[in-house]
Amino acid sequence: MADKQIMVISVMDRDRPGIVAEVTEGISALGGNLADLRESVLCGYFTMILVASFPQEISAETVERTMAEETASRVSVQLAEGSLTENSSSEDVYVLSAVGRDRVGLVALVSRFCCERGVNIIDLASHVDADQYTMMLQVDLSGIQSLEDFKAELSGFGNDSGLKLVLQHNDIFRATNEI
Repeated sequence: MADKQIMVISVMDRDRPGIVAEVTEGISALGGNLADLRESVLCGYFTMILVASFPQEISAETVERTMAEETASRVSVQLAEGSLTENSSSEDVYVLSAVGRDRVGLVALVSRFCCERGVNIIDLASHVDADQYTMMLQVDLSGIQSLEDFKAELSGFGNDSGLKLVLQHNDIFRATNEI
């Protein structure tokens, strides 16, 4: 991939049909090849982040300008530093669900708990319904020395914070939650 450069592209806009098509067609027209993509709609706003490789002669500024013209969306492009890395080993990936009464600072509280223990949050989704806040975190526990000690700390944290916390290996979570 020495003849290619990797770019990280983020897109935001009021949700409407066609944004994914516009963005991916624009990338293709510039000779870009998608490596990874995440898209979501949050409270009526479309958000997407993607990684793509482009020919060396295509600059990040060209991609940003072209994408903004093609989509009329807010687009930000950044050259990736270094090479693409593989995701964490699947044996170290777990899903942590956190459910509790909605209040200010819950995501900050849970993410700080993880940070202080060297736990990397790979993915996070949350939702509030009435007074119930639910977070689903995909976490990399490769930095944890003892899973049992971590589970004990997690239990204490749940009691102290008023959150119901459940930790499952990612493979078990997927097997029990996919059709």
